[in-house]
Amino acid sequence: MNPDQAKQDKTKSIIDMAFGFSAMTRVFEKGSDRKIIGELDCSLPKIASSKYEQDFQKQHDCFCRWFKDEIKTAERKSKNDERVIKPSGPASYGQGAKVLDVALKVFVYYCHLPDLETADRTMKWLYAAIDTKMMKHLKNMKDPEASIITATSIEDVDDEMIYTALQSLVRKDIENRDKSPNKIYPVQWDDIMWRELNRP
Repeated sequence: MNPDQAKQDKTKSIIDMAFGFSAMTRVFEKGSDRKIIGELDCSLPKIASSKYEQDFQKQHDCFCRWFKDEIKTAERKSKNDERVIKPSGPASYGQGAKVLDVALKVFVYYCHLPDLETADRTMKWLYAAIDTKMMKHLKNMKDPEASIITATSIEDVDDEMIYTALQSLVRKDIENRDKSPNKIYPVQWDDIMWRELNRP
């Protein structure tokens, strides 16, 4: 046991918590958890340590493409008679992005890793972890970009173009809601919107 091991195990624990927090473990084929967590363990510290926004975006895109190529969704069955409603198939770009965005949110924004200075730099590049209710809110915006989005859930976001358009709408929503110079970041927007859209 040594400080390096403690640091590695801290990262692994954060990834485990973040993946559980994303509420997507049940969506993927059995055995996918280990594969996803392994890739997050390798990718997350590198992405979080990006020195430039362009590098951050490139590495984020690489993870989402890996996810789409390597991960499969679980077969869905009806609750009543166990009929297959939807067969297993490739995961979407959007599902990979949601898993990564939640993991980055916990790692960088909540835990200030890999260190405070780096987290402060990277935090402004983090994307909003969009869920179905947030997507509906964004699609209802009076903006030409909203009209091109046909996806109704993260599962339907099959490429970078749609994902980028959703993140652009997040930034526009922040701009529309807050005219002050000190605006929130997209990673903060999704905390606020989750509570706003899930109020009883």
